[in-house]
Amino acid sequence: MSRRAGSAWPLLLLLLPLALTIAWTGLNHDVRFVLGTLQTAGGAGLSPSEVFVHRPMAYRLVMALGDAGSSLPGPGREAVVRVLALVAVLLVSLLLRAGLLRYRPAREATAVAAATGVALALAPNWDFLQPEWLAAVFAAGGVGAALRIRRLVPAALLGGVLLALTVLVKYTTAPTAVVALGAVAVLDRRRAVLTAVLGAPICLGLFGLTVLIEPREWRWFGELSTLNGASPLSRGWALSDARALAGTVLNEALAVPMVALLPVSVVVLVRLAAGRRARLAWLLLPAAAVLVVLAAVVLQGQWFQYHLAALVPFAAALGGLALARWSAEHGGPPRALVLPALALGAGIPIVSAASTEWRLAHGTPVYAALVVLVVVGVLLALKERGRTWPVAAMLGALAVFAVPVWPSAPYSFDAIHADYTNSERVAAARLDERLFAPVRARIGADTPVVYLAFGDMAYFFGNPADCRYPAPVFVQRGTYIPAVRGLRSYRENLDCLERTNAAYLVVQPSWLAVDRLPPDVAAGLRSRFDCDRALPAGELTICPRR
Repeated sequence: MSRRAGSAWPLLLLLLPLALTIAWTGLNHDVRFVLGTLQTAGGAGLSPSEVFVHRPMAYRLVMALGDAGSSLPGPGREAVVRVLALVAVLLVSLLLRAGLLRYRPAREATAVAAATGVALALAPNWDFLQPEWLAAVFAAGGVGAALRIRRLVPAALLGGVLLALTVLVKYTTAPTAVVALGAVAVLDRRRAVLTAVLGAPICLGLFGLTVLIEPREWRWFGELSTLNGASPLSRGWALSDARALAGTVLNEALAVPMVALLPVSVVVLVRLAAGRRARLAWLLLPAAAVLVVLAAVVLQGQWFQYHLAALVPFAAALGGLALARWSAEHGGPPRALVLPALALGAGIPIVSAASTEWRLAHGTPVYAALVVLVVVGVLLALKERGRTWPVAAMLGALAVFAVPVWPSAPYSFDAIHADYTNSERVAAARLDERLFAPVRARIGADTPVVYLAFGDMAYFFGNPADCRYPAPVFVQRGTYIPAVRGLRSYRENLDCLERTNAAYLVVQPSWLAVDRLPPDVAAGLRSRFDCDRALPAGELTICPRR
């Protein structure tokens, strides 16, 4: 027993240094949006449960809980948030390994848990701490809890709670909970069924509790789809959606090579399966998992790569399992996985480090090369009978997992935010802090303001805003989605602008200029704030009250 438990130390040694190596990356703009709006509304006395940040209450509460370094300067605060998130990943990885150990050999349990944890820890910066990423963390913990606790009912209860949280952090993350239940069912069908049976009412009960705490949560739940004007739910499916989905998947495969290698991992596992039924299961079950995740992407219709965040640990887990099983049977890792991993780990950073202009012009040949390499890996896996050196597998794994966290790694290769790289976003954040600091010092850090700016601007500026909608998302969406203007929350959001007692108006013209507001609202703001005497602060315009 002690020997099996002791083999968890490689997992600890692998994950703990990550907290030190990637804390420099900072947080992405969407996470800063959430923290910024919670902070600025909180400065005016509003709790996280009362503030709209385009994310459900469960996510808001978790993020508020994790923002333990909010009084520190920007880099220190973000490092604390990252480290706390990585500690959670470590704990979940250990729980997952402990659960798998009851059903699988130690080599497989450790490989799957380590690959899952490293994939979550080294996820692309656009994924990290997004609701989809957090859902994957809860889902991995739910699998571990459902399998680890010996008594059936307590295991299903804890697993059900964690899978309920998987759903509640965004609702469109429900497919991630389904994939987790499928993973439990593969190992213990009875536990999976009971976890689902108990998890469903727990999820509904927790959602009911959120509505009881903040009745607006029910309204916001119903209005979220209207804010997503591009969703096929509201306008129907089009051929352009298929092209956009394909582009999103290809961009994710370039950003996260383990996703590209998923077909190769599946074929290796099929080769190792005993019996026709097992081989068929290894083909169908991963395909079903991918399809339910893609369904959530289509449902939202925004084609952001972080909507695919659940595929990252899923692909890594199957890759780790394929390596462990092949090594156990053949005395070494399979060339079908190792050789493509080495090629992707070396090649993707080179093409991704090219200029945005080059990447936008050369997407087709790069994607063609990626597809060819994956097909070669699949064909090699179909014929694979040998092995390669373990050191080659280690180098391949390091190269592949490191791709998303290179300083030059872009948020996408040639799609949304292709001009964002990890290092550029860090530099942009530091520049915003430097440009905002003198103006903030001049007007006073506690002076109330009203924002016409994206939430990450509120994050850096930091002054309190007495409004449930510190970043006026409903008003901003209403400028180009007519249906939003009929929502009750849109009128509530406008009321914040019309009845404000703020001393300054903080405007980000590139996101929401005063001229884009309804004429009467714009006229009212101009009558109260003098933008002719505005204080410039980078991309913000700070208008004093008349």
